[in-house]
Amino acid sequence: MALKPLTPGYLPSGQYDLLDSFAANFVGGEVGVLDTLESGDYYAADAGGSSITPDVKVTGGRVSAGEFYGLVDDGTSGYGTSFGTIIGGTVGQGTGFASGVASSSASGIVVVGPRTSFGSGKATLWTQPGLYGITSDAFVSTTGTDLPTAVNTKLYGKNTGAANAGKLTLASGSNGIQAAVFLNTVSDSSLVSTSAAAATGSASTAEYYAVYLLGASA
Repeated sequence: MALKPLTPGYLPSGQYDLLDSFAANFVGGEVGVLDTLESGDYYAADAGGSSITPDVKVTGGRVSAGEFYGLVDDGTSGYGTSFGTIIGGTVGQGTGFASGVASSSASGIVVVGPRTSFGSGKATLWTQPGLYGITSDAFVSTTGTDLPTAVNTKLYGKNTGAANAGKLTLASGSNGIQAAVFLNTVSDSSLVSTSAAAATGSASTAEYYAVYLLGASA
């Protein structure tokens, strides 16, 4: 899914080259840490190899004391809007909205911005301390003890495993220092007065998890 900034007026710190091996697995909402560009890792011309640009990249992983980190944006669904599914894989993508047509149809496409990692090999990094919404697929596991249930639960960035690097976990130890705090689940973000659960009679399901990012200044 995607990262959802919940504090009005927040801006990301910028767009950074994304480690190639991380790009294949990230979904949006993982912990991203700045690191030095690796030899053999592809990057955009303005991301390194010059005396006027920093040779840095974003990779998923744990947070260590003094490191600059944040939450990685650019998820595969819901990016740039509260709902929808991204169509295509190049800059200038659209988002298809439910309107009685198949989500893959070109009908009703609204351009809301590209997924930057597809277009330029970069990722947007949100670093300001504050409230963010993170979908369950940004956690190490979507079931069991890896999903928080109690307020003020400490969250860490996963240290090992390419498929899970940077994903949020409740386990500390080798996963570095605390990156965020879990506050609550958001079960119905409907913009109408009658909730979806009340209108359909179905049980509420968690749309995303509200967390507070501690930020690099913590």
